[in-house]
Amino acid sequence: MTLLQNSMFYDIIFPSDDDDGMSADGQLLLQKVLRYHPKPDLSLLDSPLVIFDFETTGLDAMRDRIIEIGAIKYHKGQKIAELGTLIKPEIPLPETASKITGITSEMLEGQPAIEEILPSFLQFIEHSVLIAHNAEFDMAFLKNACQRMGYQIEWPCFCTLKLARQLLPDLESKNLDTLAKHFDLTFAARHRSIGDCEVTGAVLQRLLDSEGKHLRAWKDMQAFQVVP
Repeated sequence: MTLLQNSMFYDIIFPSDDDDGMSADGQLLLQKVLRYHPKPDLSLLDSPLVIFDFETTGLDAMRDRIIEIGAIKYHKGQKIAELGTLIKPEIPLPETASKITGITSEMLEGQPAIEEILPSFLQFIEHSVLIAHNAEFDMAFLKNACQRMGYQIEWPCFCTLKLARQLLPDLESKNLDTLAKHFDLTFAARHRSIGDCEVTGAVLQRLLDSEGKHLRAWKDMQAFQVVP
């Protein structure tokens, strides 16, 4: 039962006491809440961490769509798994998005739809704390993609942009390019999901090894949390 209680599917099988599982017209509803709440004293080294990044058709999480998912899972400071794929959106790819990412409409032809990929991503992040740079953006797209598939997601995610703003107040900019330059990091591919994940992970490690040495438990990171 303990393992099941920590599973994202617990609330689907066992709705909470304050939810009777009934719609307004009295029909029985299947609960599809994906929820993970780590304990405040959970050590970041002892918890799997998933750094993720989405490339999208634009900036509007309601209207635009995800065209690439990248995610890297770390545990005890070591990379243990990776997930990355292009996604064919149900809307046209704007030229501006193609120029920024280097992803073309031709590259997206024949790629899986988000409905095929999202379940794999949700399984990939199970029991893990999420991390992203400018996490409000990525979490908004994740939340809306989940909602379109009938899921409500409640998942811990902290933002390396928020972290950098507090720990490096004198740095002129806190975007990923500036932080990469500050820490002498290079991108395998900028504005491609896995490449951005790799640099975000390296930035996080540099921050926690220097100005953020005091940040070791999940409770220490809640000031930098993003709530979807």
